[in-house]
Amino acid sequence: MSLLVNGELPPTNADRLREVAARGRARLDDLSEADRVRRGDAIAAVDHYVALLRAAAPRVDCERYAFKLEFPDGRWDVIEQTLADKPRVGDLVWFEGLPWQILGHHRVPKPQADAQHEFLACAPAAA
Repeated sequence: MSLLVNGELPPTNADRLREVAARGRARLDDLSEADRVRRGDAIAAVDHYVALLRAAAPRVDCERYAFKLEFPDGRWDVIEQTLADKPRVGDLVWFEGLPWQILGHHRVPKPQADAQHEFLACAPAAA
């Protein structure tokens, strides 16, 4: 599974470079003509590099999953997490740095709908 930060995939280098280029592009009007041309050429080179990075990167399609965390004392909580791979019974998932094992699927009817909401029931993983 992918490393997640607060339930989301971390930004890629291409994402960060694109943001830096956008900030530089927004400041071009504040520069002299010569500096604007030079900086504009540099930003265009960064945009080209970002395109190369994106073309070379493997495509990862992520999906959000709902988990029901079942605590040993009977309490429970629901949390969502974005994962690149579909979790299966027996897999470990991590929440707040702690491993939880998927026990099974729970389906709950949605109010005023024909569909059901699916949760993956989890218990703390044995140490």
